[in-house]
Amino acid sequence: MRKFKVSGILAMVCAAALFLGGCQNGEAAVSTTTEATTATTVAETTAADTTEDTSAETIPVQDDAVYPLSLTDKFGAEVVIEKVPEKVICFSPELVEIMYALGVGDALYGRAESCNFPEEALSVEIMGDLFNLNVETVVAAEPDLVLLSSMTSADTADSLKEKGLTVLTLDADAYFDGAYDYIAGVGMVFDAADEAAALEASMKAELQEIADKVADLEKPRAYFAVGVGEFDSTATGDTYLSQIMEMAGSVNVAKDGTFWMYTLEQLLLDDPDIILCGEMSGTKDTMLSLEGYKDLRAVKEDAVYVINDDIFYRQGPRLVEAVETLVKIFHPDAF
Repeated sequence: MRKFKVSGILAMVCAAALFLGGCQNGEAAVSTTTEATTATTVAETTAADTTEDTSAETIPVQDDAVYPLSLTDKFGAEVVIEKVPEKVICFSPELVEIMYALGVGDALYGRAESCNFPEEALSVEIMGDLFNLNVETVVAAEPDLVLLSSMTSADTADSLKEKGLTVLTLDADAYFDGAYDYIAGVGMVFDAADEAAALEASMKAELQEIADKVADLEKPRAYFAVGVGEFDSTATGDTYLSQIMEMAGSVNVAKDGTFWMYTLEQLLLDDPDIILCGEMSGTKDTMLSLEGYKDLRAVKEDAVYVINDDIFYRQGPRLVEAVETLVKIFHPDAF
């Protein structure tokens, strides 16, 4: 079955996006068990061969979902969903985006403040943020299902379960194909497996088209600045952001780094052609104001680009847009 990996390394990119935070290490699988015949499986393909294979198994996907569904969440707990959820409170920005992409956004009844895309979601009531849920409001709403962020603690999940709520927490943040895992998981929950498979196929087709276009182009050397100054952090080679950079036709100068950690000394030695900075994190302004960074060629040549954090830090349909964004930066004359 497809694995939903739990990644502690995302704690290091808190400053880069509002919804980022610490996770627990480990892994959890999503699976279904019913009295129906054995479900068919959808083979998983790797979006880019830039990290070790972390997705050797596949999620069993039913052609016609049979309820109740029995799932295992990121904490290893069994979650039983009795029927197609019609009243959902979601505290995961990527899962909200996936719900709307699969055509089940009408089921969204409450959301976290950071669940701000697509535009239709903005009219849904805010019931807290990723780490400070309004438990009383959530319980009073009597939802069919509460979907929590991958960065939610077990204690938070348990506090809602103790109130008698059905709570599901998924985690596939550590690798690019995790977006497909999330899509398949949401498709299972909402009896939208066909829609999920179609969305995955569409994303892969778009990414293949990009791959074909950049295959023979000269690759600029790039650096994704997650944090600068007091704590230097970047998209090292073991992150899905590094996969995105390479899909877009660049060489990640920090590809040999691990766990999002890097130093200014290493960066000065690498001296990349292009530096990427998140819009919300304000890393560009910080970088331009600090000694050391001013000596970087990309800074001197005004090759520091600000990107939309949301499309890069959410494992959902817009990761294709993230790749496209970088392609336009890395290869402006070709696209």
